Amino acid sequence: MLSILSVFLGGGCGSILRHLVCSKIGNHWAVMSVNLLGALMIGLAVEYFANQTHLRPEIRSFVVTGMLGGFTTFSTYMLDFGTLVGSSRTVEAFSYLLGSLVLGVLFLFIGMKIGRACF
Repeated sequence: MLSILSVFLGGGCGSILRHLVCSKIGNHWAVMSVNLLGALMIGLAVEYFANQTHLRPEIRSFVVTGMLGGFTTFSTYMLDFGTLVGSSRTVEAFSYLLGSLVLGVLFLFIGMKIGRACF
């Protein structure tokens, strides 16, 4: 039950952080930025928690599943892609789609590498 509460609270925090970041940037590129930052952070977090076995599993649930799950926005990412295609902004739509995917994977691995080096 504590794990579920951790995910719930973390998800709320992550969603608020996403809202704040997206409000500042103000367009669909905000979602890409959030997803890239989320990929970096989840890479760091996974490596950190792999080496911090003394921490309670609820802390990992709060950060990884809750906060970073609430922060990243795959469904919004798909909606923005569809909206751009629907607006006949096809080149921008595919740049956004592929840029988010390729850079997201790259940022994930960078986060994991930094995490391995630091933790």
